[in-house]
Amino acid sequence: MDATARFRRTLGLVALLAGCQAAAADRPVGRAQSPDGPLPPVAPLAPAAPVAPAAQPASFTAPPVKAAAAALAGDPRIKVVALVGLRNTVTEQEVWEAARQRVQDYINVVDGPGGKQTVVKDDAKAKEVYNDELKRIVERELVLEEMEAKLKKAGKAAVMDDIKDFAGKLADRKLRDFKSRTKAKTDDDFRAALAVMGLTPGVVKRQIERQVMADEYVRNSLKDRGRTVSLGDVRRYYDEHPDEYSRPEAVAWQHIFISAARFPTREAARQHAEKVRAEAAAGANFEALCKQHDHGIAANQRAEGVGHKRGEIQPAELEPVVLATPAGGVAAVVETPPGYHIAKVATRQEAGRLPFTVQVQDDIREKLMRKMQEAEYKRIVGELWQRGVVHFISTP
Repeated sequence: MDATARFRRTLGLVALLAGCQAAAADRPVGRAQSPDGPLPPVAPLAPAAPVAPAAQPASFTAPPVKAAAAALAGDPRIKVVALVGLRNTVTEQEVWEAARQRVQDYINVVDGPGGKQTVVKDDAKAKEVYNDELKRIVERELVLEEMEAKLKKAGKAAVMDDIKDFAGKLADRKLRDFKSRTKAKTDDDFRAALAVMGLTPGVVKRQIERQVMADEYVRNSLKDRGRTVSLGDVRRYYDEHPDEYSRPEAVAWQHIFISAARFPTREAARQHAEKVRAEAAAGANFEALCKQHDHGIAANQRAEGVGHKRGEIQPAELEPVVLATPAGGVAAVVETPPGYHIAKVATRQEAGRLPFTVQVQDDIREKLMRKMQEAEYKRIVGELWQRGVVHFISTP
């Protein structure tokens, strides 16, 4: 497999795993201080969608600064690039594995002489992505440092173990799902699939675990502050965003193609098409008619027509006729250069506004809650940058 093919495969796998990425920002270093404020959760809850996307490294508990520096010097496999507080470390491997989930941001396939394609890496962009991910992971660790400190202060240190256990089980479930989607049959196959992306199972699991924990802290911070999404908020969003909750005109239709080349004259082909159409209009089974008379691809697709919405229906000459035909109706025969077409509309969906159903309400509530969590995450992180201790040890 050449480099271009490998890169395209990598993009396909990354698309399964990678989530959204947070925007970049400066990285101040502040002074630590244990503030009073709302306590973190006393019991784990089901996590919402990630507030700020996470990357995930193998678990590595940071020793104090001197010990961490010694580990850095003594073990070339572990390179610590940041210390958050006294215990939480960020390793270079974790940051790069997060950056590799954004490989499409800094590696491109370009056309060369003679149509040959090559993979080109933008080193400046790669460093920018690396720094973005370093900042995001440090912010996640600041949140976790704060959560653990507040639980200890409240005499609820054991709750941290419950949250870790919940996050670990969720991470395992997500990894099993990803393994299934990559069609990996064994753990070795799965490791190989991740290796194509430059990732490892341990780091990915850690990313999921620790982001789930940080998200839980943010969710419970909102709860403690009485911030919720009301039915009024949901209705207001629905009324103010009609385009998001509308449905286009769509049809499910069936098709029979009569090729003019199969008959001595076009008139003979047309007459045959009219005969078949008359049978369909009289109630004959359209799929059976298609199997018997179709000269195209519909006979192998249970007579299903191609396309459902405006601009999608093929051949294009059939679109206005199909869209104008009521459900259950058989359209007039349509002539095209290759031959004649018979179409029957099975079902129709008229364009219009989606009703304010429970499903629509849940979708809007989740969307509003996600926005609220993003704002809360930024608020918390902004405060923690001012009082949390962060030491950046090295950058690429």
